[in-house]
Amino acid sequence: MAEITDVKIYKKEKGNLRGFASVTFDDAYVVHGLKILEGEQGLWVSMPSSKNKRGEFKDVFHPINREAREILVNAVLKAYREEE
Repeated sequence: MAEITDVKIYKKEKGNLRGFASVTFDDAYVVHGLKILEGEQGLWVSMPSSKNKRGEFKDVFHPINREAREILVNAVLKAYREEE
């Protein structure tokens, strides 16, 4: 599994949006546009997405299993909380 080597947080509060994150993997690849949102059950992370011709949003990047998702989400939320 790729190692998360950096997480950058860009705080921007608007509605339930708390900020954005960029995550670097193996000091070689970066993914921009993860959203940090606040819902009824607390903070959560939305993967970067784009709108298709039918008006539906589709993730352009996402983990393919639960373990990878937990590692990514935990790293983003930890970095977010450290910014407070």
